[in-house]
Amino acid sequence: MLKKTLLLILFSFTVQSQNLSEILNLTTDIPNGTARFESMGGAFGALGGDLSAINTNPAGSAVFIDNQYGFTLSSEKKENKTIFFNSSVDENDNKFSFNQGGAVWILKNSGGGNINKISFGFNAQTNNSYKNNFEISGRNTKNSIDTFFLNNSVGLNVSDLSVGSNESISGVYRYLGENYGYSAQQAFLAYQSYLINYDEISKSFISLANYENGVDQRYISETKGVNTKYNINIGIQFKENFYFGMNINTHDLYIQNWTGHNETNFSENSAITKINFENQITTQGEGLSLQFGGIAKLKSFRFGISYQSPTWYTLRDETWQSIDVKSIDLDGITYQDIVNPNVLNIYPDYKINTPSSLTTSAAVVIGKFGILSMDLVSKDYSKSKLRPKRDFTSINSEISSKLTNTIDLRIGGEIRLEKLSLRAGYTKLESPYKDSLTMTDSNSTSFGFGYDFDGILLSFSHKILKSNKNHSLFDSGLTDSAELMTKHSLSNISLIFKF
Repeated sequence: MLKKTLLLILFSFTVQSQNLSEILNLTTDIPNGTARFESMGGAFGALGGDLSAINTNPAGSAVFIDNQYGFTLSSEKKENKTIFFNSSVDENDNKFSFNQGGAVWILKNSGGGNINKISFGFNAQTNNSYKNNFEISGRNTKNSIDTFFLNNSVGLNVSDLSVGSNESISGVYRYLGENYGYSAQQAFLAYQSYLINYDEISKSFISLANYENGVDQRYISETKGVNTKYNINIGIQFKENFYFGMNINTHDLYIQNWTGHNETNFSENSAITKINFENQITTQGEGLSLQFGGIAKLKSFRFGISYQSPTWYTLRDETWQSIDVKSIDLDGITYQDIVNPNVLNIYPDYKINTPSSLTTSAAVVIGKFGILSMDLVSKDYSKSKLRPKRDFTSINSEISSKLTNTIDLRIGGEIRLEKLSLRAGYTKLESPYKDSLTMTDSNSTSFGFGYDFDGILLSFSHKILKSNKNHSLFDSGLTDSAELMTKHSLSNISLIFKF
């Protein structure tokens, strides 16, 4: 993208710049932890004794026998395939990152009393990686981007969208955003690029594009960013068989999404011959949450339960957009109208409360030979809320009506062969949508191994997560969707030191 000199707007009111899919993307947790944690499907709620297990059940820190610190390096690959009007596009993307680091300190009771151990822990890890690029391409026989602009022009007239002799594109665009909001800015871009015109008879805007035989569309989405979660932990071992813990969690969120929508090959009699529409939204902010948990040992069996409070995020959005339209008149003269206001829209802070979650866990320890474990995670996505409520009535209503409670399953196992450990796991993630056509359940399989070098633990994991959902091009007008199939491969290497 070209470098731009940006004029800043601070809107005096909150504008809903996020749709339901984007809100869900911000509030979904897909943690990436230590290699041992990942290879066993994340099923550590009843086990503990792993740095990333603290993020599942804070009581897990008190299970440690020795002080430990360590870190994890991660390599991930996303393979996306889209299908749109019988046309398919494949795109791959790779990323290498430092995704986890933490430590646990143990204070053992050398005297009497019921508190055998107190633990203090800190863990930082990726809570969700947003890096994801895909392309949608095909010939749409029904719709064009002009319907998006026409929907946003309702209630406006020519004088609202015109630029006077003493005015500028940037100035009017800025004024419309401050006084009329997002929709007026979209209509302004379309009118100033001569994509739409005002019809005095119907007293409404009409499109100058003709696509009765269809139009070729190419939609590109490029996303980057990460949600990092920091656990500050304290745990206790009560007598021999009971463990309790608490986390204070902070979150650091950054996500940037750029989309480019291109249309060509209109009908021969169309005044519009090409459209290129670019948008970028950047969201960043901070969050806070609490966790409480417990683990009980009953001979070879382990049982765990943990509760995570809602995460209270304070976020802020910035958006930028431009449009480039090519047209031809009756005399065959071609024109190119580029409307780039060079304006960065900065919206006031808003808050998102994600739903709380409850994790119940069970595990069996088969002597020194191995472990089998299982977690069930319940989370009601319909409880997500944006605030202030008066500014987000529509999206909050959509969240309540379209999202539902999910129960995710995690299963993991480990076989110990002296200093070598072999591991495998399976995870099933339920779709948060009531409508299974929007997004289906996803699942992952994983495997790995670890080796104990007498004080240094080296572990490797590989996980494959597959998901399938429908992606709408826009939230109004051009709402046609493409099937998006994603294969997410993740390899981790962890180095843990005992001290």
